[in-house]
Amino acid sequence: ASKVPVFSFSRLKNSDPRLGVEMQSTGEVACFGQNQYEAFLKAMISAGFKLPAKNILISIGPSQQKNEILQYARMLVDMGFQIFATKSTAEFLKMQGGMDSCIAVYKPHVRREPNVLTMLKTGKLDLVINVPDSMDSQALSDGFAMRRAAVDSGTPLLVDIKAAILVIMSLQRKWSRESTGRQFWSYQSWQEYVEPRESISHLASSA
Repeated sequence: ASKVPVFSFSRLKNSDPRLGVEMQSTGEVACFGQNQYEAFLKAMISAGFKLPAKNILISIGPSQQKNEILQYARMLVDMGFQIFATKSTAEFLKMQGGMDSCIAVYKPHVRREPNVLTMLKTGKLDLVINVPDSMDSQALSDGFAMRRAAVDSGTPLLVDIKAAILVIMSLQRKWSRESTGRQFWSYQSWQEYVEPRESISHLASSA
């Protein structure tokens, strides 16, 4: 089973849609699956997340998180996604990951195209992965403008590196199964997911 929080950033106009230690979710969604990847994607979809179809923007501030996302960005390319990235992230992905297909885009306050804001407003991005620096909390920052535009345009937004990695791993699991003709989604009752595990646990405890 997997449980994910639900936030109401779309209703909070001009708020920065990034997570802090004092934030409280407006609800939670729990889903079952045959494995953690299926359960997690089901929970994310139930919480309003739309699976990306083609174009994904990656903008990572901290150097450590850039290194963490590298192998998973390659997974996205292998799955056929087109990666867009802001300047420093694009340079890192190309130099360290050999991802020459990555397309660099300009940040919101740079009045040049291709620009992140334009792509979001015209619906050309299916997912935004933006892991901000700890200092990137000012309302006038490029990061804020990017995150806010994603929410206002209804584009799925991930601001936590661990959540982003798990989403990519789950998409990769789904892609690898479906590309070989195997089913990824399972549809069973709550009892069918839980009772086999309870039976195994009972046998193990009585042995």
